Amino acid sequence: MTLSEAAIREHYRRAKPVYEALATVKDYPTIGLNDFVGWYIKRDHDNVEAIKAGYPQRGRVARLDRDYDEIHDRLERTLYAVTTYKTPSAFQRWEPCRYDESEGTTVWQDEPPTPGYADLRAVPAWGDIDLADDIKPQRGDLDAETRALVERTLEAYIEEYTTLYSTRDAVYALDSVGGAYVFGAPEATLPIADHFSDDPDVLERVFDEFLDRSNAWLQKAETRVNERVAGAGDVIQPDWVNNKNRQYKPPLSVHADHDAVVTPIATDDVRYELRPFETVDNALIEQAVNWADDLTRVEHTDCVDSLVATLWPDLYEDHGGWRATLEAWVEAERERERERQRQREAALQRREERLAELDGTLEGRPITPFKEDVYEAVENIDITEIARHYASDAYDTDPNQPRPQFDPSWRHSESGQSCFVDEQANTFGDSKVNAGGGPAKLMALATGIISDADADLDGEDYWAAVDELRNAGYDIPVWVPEAGSDRVDGGTYDQMPFWAVRKAAVALEVCPEDAFVDREGEDGTYEGFPGYETYNETLEAIEDAGLNHGREQVTPEEDTADDESESIPDALPSDERPGDLDRAHLREKNRLLTAKVERLESELEEKSERIKELETEVNQLRSELATVRSERDRLETALEEREFEQEPNQGDQDEDQTPLDRARRFVSFD
Repeated sequence: MTLSEAAIREHYRRAKPVYEALATVKDYPTIGLNDFVGWYIKRDHDNVEAIKAGYPQRGRVARLDRDYDEIHDRLERTLYAVTTYKTPSAFQRWEPCRYDESEGTTVWQDEPPTPGYADLRAVPAWGDIDLADDIKPQRGDLDAETRALVERTLEAYIEEYTTLYSTRDAVYALDSVGGAYVFGAPEATLPIADHFSDDPDVLERVFDEFLDRSNAWLQKAETRVNERVAGAGDVIQPDWVNNKNRQYKPPLSVHADHDAVVTPIATDDVRYELRPFETVDNALIEQAVNWADDLTRVEHTDCVDSLVATLWPDLYEDHGGWRATLEAWVEAERERERERQRQREAALQRREERLAELDGTLEGRPITPFKEDVYEAVENIDITEIARHYASDAYDTDPNQPRPQFDPSWRHSESGQSCFVDEQANTFGDSKVNAGGGPAKLMALATGIISDADADLDGEDYWAAVDELRNAGYDIPVWVPEAGSDRVDGGTYDQMPFWAVRKAAVALEVCPEDAFVDREGEDGTYEGFPGYETYNETLEAIEDAGLNHGREQVTPEEDTADDESESIPDALPSDERPGDLDRAHLREKNRLLTAKVERLESELEEKSERIKELETEVNQLRSELATVRSERDRLETALEEREFEQEPNQGDQDEDQTPLDRARRFVSFD
């Protein structure tokens, strides 16, 4: 790269008409930023309280049109725009801030004024159709065969967008130097914004869901393209990361790693040819202006029906028409939230009633009959610890960002900055798939329980993630539903389920997890207790913990072969006589006691070492005390020997002095 600062500034001065054309759809502006970091326009202010609190400036997001001159003056190399267009009021939110020079970040007194989903108006389905990593450095020197394959692949992706928008006229593309960008017409969502303009909650829900669904649909499109075009996956590896504020390099922006610029691609005749910086002329600038005019022109609003029909296919089939489909989806979402809230309130009510019955006996216990206790413990785990120690190959990879960025351990990230932690919300986000979650989901990704951040974490996967958090040392109680508590599939438990008894046995340290044995029951093989006494001890420990298991203890005479789905959970093979059971139990008891002896011996050894350390410290303190006492005694003797030498008129003065003050007159402390 050989471009001078003067050449870059002159280039962007000449290209200004491109960004004026690109800056708004209808009356809705987009954000412009310099070099990936210049999100905000800042000014001094006279808010005395904010200044006293240490926030001498105020800031708002930068508009590509009205703030272009200031953005231009800050530019070092690469200009960025944002894919989505917002309501103008989103650019009028000034918030007190300060710049942290040591961290290189802007610190806000409250929340940063970044636009949210409810601010969106014109929103394209968008994709970063990246070249494969091993091909990017060759850009400009691609052989004819590779370039032809790239062009066929881009053509296939444009066809997928044509399906989504119902017409190729509503599809636009750019050569981004390191790949390509493909856009659907942003104005296609304007009817949605107009229809729900009086309800910000609906706008937030719908646009958030629209971006999630478009990203997911395009991921499936990638599979279809790779199946249709042989070798496509070898040259193109898309990054489906569109979100409410997704940056991209607009036409004529200078690439960070190549002395080349972003240029339009004709979607009806795909040509993938690099445009070096030095070849930019008036004809190319005019071509870029025309492309920006086409992208922002309002002429494809009727594509909204195809978008909704494709992204909400089941609901659209039931309701017909995009308005009825989205209204039905919103109502269904609200009803699901209301039902979840009712369930939470009912569960909390049952919890309060049960805690009143238990009179606090559950406090500090390793088991709980309430799922809410597990959820609360998980959500209170500091997610930055999980991101830093378990889920990242590198943490805080971009100090210029207000939120810590990290390189995810569960997938490749070219930038190393595509995931972030929201410390205030205690959540993480993955920009590639526009998804995220809390501590359990991040640990699930870190340990391979799930492989994508947009995957649901529920059922057994959630509880597996909770177990991984426990293994990492986090204090999370074990959920064991009591007799009488609600089942997931409706109804209530007549007795504590067998799997919960097993979990309680481990949590209460009655039986280690690896001590359970395979047993045969009516429904096949399952994990059972090693002996009836261990099972009985578990029931007693559950009772001592204050929980109601609703089960009967097993006696040696009960040798009914049964499985965990029935009332007698400890399947004892019928060919085992009581004497054999006693011996088996004794062997297991001996093994458990041996393990406990080893643990206690280890603790004793640690504490013995600590005692030795404390004894050494005590000896040091005794020696120091003897020295100080000796010095004190010497000073007292000196005082007694020299008191008679005092002048008579000094006696009254000495009465107001401390012994140390009097000693200083006779003894040097140097």
